[in-house]
Amino acid sequence: MDQTRSRTTPTERNHPVHTLTADDTWDRLGSIAQLLHRAASRVWERAEPDSPLQSLGLGVYLAQAQASSLLPEDYQLPDVDHEDLEGQSALQLLTAAEELTRPLPAHRPDLVNSSQLVVDLCDLIREARDLGC
Repeated sequence: MDQTRSRTTPTERNHPVHTLTADDTWDRLGSIAQLLHRAASRVWERAEPDSPLQSLGLGVYLAQAQASSLLPEDYQLPDVDHEDLEGQSALQLLTAAEELTRPLPAHRPDLVNSSQLVVDLCDLIREARDLGC
């Protein structure tokens, strides 16, 4: 048997890895940024003065800025049907944004900071859940 041949695990054989094209990656990041903007708006709508929701809203806006900073400067955000998002809570929007990060190629040099975005989104989801968003 040739020792230099690469081996695949049963998991790799049963679940092939799908890579995103550059356009798919940017569209995902653009959608994430828009979902985060909408989530932050929802949080701020409910925030009273000195409420923990103000900190959550700021955190969501910072995550939106983080996602936007990963996009190329000349990237145009995709159109979003805001009616589809109307009935969703801030927690649902945050969860949808986190789900969109899952196939992002974090190994790419231009997306190296996407792993921090994922961690931040998970923290924001936990906080939103704790605050009843």
